[in-house]
Amino acid sequence: MACLCFGTMGLMVKLAGTQATLGEIILFRGLVPLLGIAIWALLKGLSLKSPVAHLHLRRNVAGIVAMWCGFYATTQLPLATATTLMYTSPLFIALILWIGFGQSRNRIEIAAIGVGFVGVLAVLQPVLANNELPVALIGLSAGAVSAVAYLQLKSLGQAREPEWRTVLYFAGTATVTSAIYLTAFGEFAVLTNSTPDWTLLWLLGLGVFGGAGNLALTRSFGSGSTWLSASLQYCTILVSTFYGIVVLGDLPSSTTWLGVAMIIACGGLSSYATHQRKKVEIPSA
Repeated sequence: MACLCFGTMGLMVKLAGTQATLGEIILFRGLVPLLGIAIWALLKGLSLKSPVAHLHLRRNVAGIVAMWCGFYATTQLPLATATTLMYTSPLFIALILWIGFGQSRNRIEIAAIGVGFVGVLAVLQPVLANNELPVALIGLSAGAVSAVAYLQLKSLGQAREPEWRTVLYFAGTATVTSAIYLTAFGEFAVLTNSTPDWTLLWLLGLGVFGGAGNLALTRSFGSGSTWLSASLQYCTILVSTFYGIVVLGDLPSSTTWLGVAMIIACGGLSSYATHQRKKVEIPSA
C-alpha cells in the first residue's frame, strides 16, 4: 500500500512541479495529513502529546531533509530515475547495520549490496549524459538520509508509538519547514494564483497519498521486519516507472532499465539471505 501511495504521490509531485514551487509542494505534503490526522485524533479524544518526543526529533530531522532533496530531484529528473535514486535507502540501511552496528553479513548479502550500487551507477549514466549529475546526487542523498529515518521508525515502533502520531509529527515538521521557507523566500505561485487549475488538485492529492503512504510505511517498519520492509519499497520504482511511461511519456533508457533491475535484484537477494540467516540463528524447539 505504501508503494502504491508513494508512487502516485511522486506522479502528482511531478505534475504539480510544472506550476507550483518546491515550498508549496512540501507545504501541501505536510498540511493535508496534518489537518486530517489532527482532526481525527481530537474527535476520538486521543492525546497529541508524545512520551518519546526525542525519537520523533531524530526521525523528523532525517526525514525532512530526505523529503526536500527527494522532491527537488523528482521535479527535475524523469520520474523513474528520481524514484530509483530515492529508493536506494535499503542499500544504505544495509551499510549502516553492517558497518555502523556491526551486524554480520554473509557473502550473498555483501554481493547484493555491491550489485545494488552498480545498479545505481547504471541509473546515473543517462543523467551524466544530460549534465544532471548535481540533481541526481541530491536525489541519491535523499536515499541515504532516508535510511537513517527508516531505522528511527523501528525505534518508534518498539516504543509502541502509534503510527498516526508518528505521521502527525512528521507532517507538522514538513508544514513548519515549508512555511519558513515560503516566508523567507516568497516563492509563491499556486497560492497567489486567483484562477484555480489542476495544479491545486495535484497538490491536495499528493498530500492525501503521501499521508496514507506514511501511515502504511510507519506500520511496516515499526511492526515488521526492517529488511523486508526496506526491500519491498522497490515496488515503488515499478509503480513510478509505469506512471512515467503511461502518463508522462518518459521511456527509460536501456541503461536505466538495467540499473533498476540490478537494484531490485539487490533487494530480493538481501531479503532472501537475511531470511535464511535468521532461520539458522533461531534455535530449534
